[in-house]
Amino acid sequence: MFSEWFHKGGMLMWPLLFCSIIGFAIIADRFWAFAWTHLAFRRFITKLKAHLRSKTARKRPACLSSRPASASVITAIYYDYLKEPHAKRAEALKREGLRHLEELGVRLKMLAAIAQVAPLLGLLGTVTGLVASFQQIQTMGGRVQPMDLAGGIWEALITTVVGLSIGIPCLLAHQYFQAKIDQRAHEMTETVSELDEIFAHEEAPTEISDGL
Repeated sequence: MFSEWFHKGGMLMWPLLFCSIIGFAIIADRFWAFAWTHLAFRRFITKLKAHLRSKTARKRPACLSSRPASASVITAIYYDYLKEPHAKRAEALKREGLRHLEELGVRLKMLAAIAQVAPLLGLLGTVTGLVASFQQIQTMGGRVQPMDLAGGIWEALITTVVGLSIGIPCLLAHQYFQAKIDQRAHEMTETVSELDEIFAHEEAPTEISDGL
């Protein structure tokens, strides 16, 4: 059935197929990336607070994850710059935090573009298909059966269906990943705030924004 639809959809089915392959590959890649960097944040922050209240607060905490989880990464950087002036440490935290968020958001702009372009390609395919159908009606002098007209219209609508079937999941996935990036930025900011409360309580905590 798919091959029949693909054939009847016309030439624009090829760029739609390309969009679907790229879009769903990006979605799979980002799902893996967020799963790999996942951290039970509340459990982590509870352990970090307990460590900060202990006598070994200046030693690197044992609760750091072996994976590149956002809160764990920013904590490791904080301890790397613990003996540096607060301004230098804050600059390093912002730089490395933004770099980490950019790595999480890689190719999301392309995913957003596919979510916008795929439905437009589908609409273009439908319009060109309808133009061809009405051109055929004109060639036949208007002597057509209703079944001929209905067949041409449903074939023209195939590309719109396919375009929306690609665009909607890509749009939802993009919004989901963007929300996860915002959440990671908040987690890193909260982690730095907890660390600043112990080591730099006299100065304002460092804020990290995703900037995407």
